[in-house]
Amino acid sequence: MRTINIRRMMILSAVLLMGPLLNTGCTRINDKPAAEVLHLVLAGMAGSDGVSFEGASSLLLDGNPAPEAALYYGGTVSDHNKVSLHTLLPDGGTPQTVAQAGENKLKSSSAAPPAYYTQLEKKNGRWTLLQEDSTASPDNPLPALNPLRQLEDLEKLEIEVSEEAGAARGTRVLRIELSEPEAGRQLAAELEGQMEAIRPDKSGSEGKEAGKGAEALQLLWEQKNNELQQKLKEVSVRTVYYLKVDTKRNLPKRLTCTRRVNDSGNQGTAAGGAEEIYLTEVNFYGYR
Repeated sequence: MRTINIRRMMILSAVLLMGPLLNTGCTRINDKPAAEVLHLVLAGMAGSDGVSFEGASSLLLDGNPAPEAALYYGGTVSDHNKVSLHTLLPDGGTPQTVAQAGENKLKSSSAAPPAYYTQLEKKNGRWTLLQEDSTASPDNPLPALNPLRQLEDLEKLEIEVSEEAGAARGTRVLRIELSEPEAGRQLAAELEGQMEAIRPDKSGSEGKEAGKGAEALQLLWEQKNNELQQKLKEVSVRTVYYLKVDTKRNLPKRLTCTRRVNDSGNQGTAAGGAEEIYLTEVNFYGYR
């Protein structure tokens, strides 16, 4: 009997000793530094087969909403590297492609405005359009809202990661702020990409009159591009992301971004426009 009691005491002691060690290990997993959590979440997203998402973007000019800039969108990620995006109606109505809207316009004068639709695929490390149609025009805002590219960029940018207090159980909220130079570079790259997309194609001109028209367009483009470059030198940019993380699966639940652009050359003018605030938000659901 004594041998049995000693054995039980040894087992009990081992359990009591192992308990704190096991609990400490779990605590370390849950209390990883914010920067490490971000890395794990981005890796988890890259390993996910697919996910659905819905989001919105808006613009404030000196604190006043710009309704024409408001956009609602949704989409899916599939096969790790394919993204489909489409615009949504503000009331959550069924989205329409441009072709569908054109058909409906023949049937009703009060048809909903056309919506954009875009398919992207990552090839050789770059996101490219899968199709070339009317919805792939330079003014299509959807490619810039690709949530996978936004998340991937966070690993490449010069950032400072911290954690917000008071997150709901099972979640963590990471605050990710770009350095001021990085925020400026990011904005410049986006605007320069948009300018490049609308650059006139001189190779397509035919005939003397067409050549003159192409030359005039090129001169206008160069003028506007020079104005853009000058404006970029005058503005200060601050960009902050907030990433809500599902700690059970190490996957994103929500990504928001606030970009503040202040024009030092236009401060205090009657025309206003001294500050632009660009807001985006995307919610992820239905991971596969």
